Amino acid sequence: MKKIILIFVFIISSNLSAQELKSFESIDGTQIFYEDLGKGETIILLSGGPGLNSNYLKDLYKVLQNKYRCIILHQRGTGKSLLKEVNKETVNVSRYIEDINGLFNELGEEALTLVGHSWGGMLSFSYAANQPDKVKKIILLNTGGITENFFKWFGSNLSMRLYPEDLKLREAQIENKRATLTAIWPGYFYSRESALKTRPALDYKFYNQSGINPLTAGDWVKRRGDRVEKLKSFKAPVFLIAGRQDPIGESVVYEVKDILPQTDYYFIEECGHFPWLEGDKQAKLLYELFDKSMSLLP
Repeated sequence: MKKIILIFVFIISSNLSAQELKSFESIDGTQIFYEDLGKGETIILLSGGPGLNSNYLKDLYKVLQNKYRCIILHQRGTGKSLLKEVNKETVNVSRYIEDINGLFNELGEEALTLVGHSWGGMLSFSYAANQPDKVKKIILLNTGGITENFFKWFGSNLSMRLYPEDLKLREAQIENKRATLTAIWPGYFYSRESALKTRPALDYKFYNQSGINPLTAGDWVKRRGDRVEKLKSFKAPVFLIAGRQDPIGESVVYEVKDILPQTDYYFIEECGHFPWLEGDKQAKLLYELFDKSMSLLP
């Protein structure tokens, strides 16, 4: 069950041209890569996991880059940002914050607009709690919670949507030592048809480096009290867009609103965890809501 709880996103393969990639050295000497695409107001896209590649956001940012400058961070241990060793010293919330600080410096030390999907939203909370003056605005797309409370129901919400053939495939994936996310993929969607159309290959490699997920998630949970207390004084705008049928659950939205009362939130009906993949109607509304969020002050 814990494996289901801690895995939030799917990877779609993508080829990166050298021209799109830039990098900087983080405090601990890790080379951190990011993609720089499009023109307009700068947004920082933070992908899910923790520990999964940002490639699955490609269909999202290929639309957003028509209006905005999209910076897609390769979080440590993912994409091109590979670690020499994966351990508690190289993978923890403090290291992630240092990496985003490095990106802040790279981009001219202007306050950041963070766009976090799933775990990316949870990382946005951690960054805002510890570096509030460096955040202009947060836009959350189907985020996990400020606390880990949603873990209690996320797995069962997802599992109840799976068909017998999904469960059978999951057992086969385990037996063949391959990722089970392919099997449980339909649990993230409102439309099973959309889920099956976007389901990854059985042998798809989701992680660049193993061990990132449990180390990051475990450290994030331990920092709950400090994060919640600090966020109570965070005043920048927060916008939250969520699928009504996201297995993460609506309670996450209300938790965010309770701790960050300035949050404006919007639900997309008949929609799971990936609005841009759910269907044309859901994707259209997602982009409309995103533009609305970007147009509001500051």
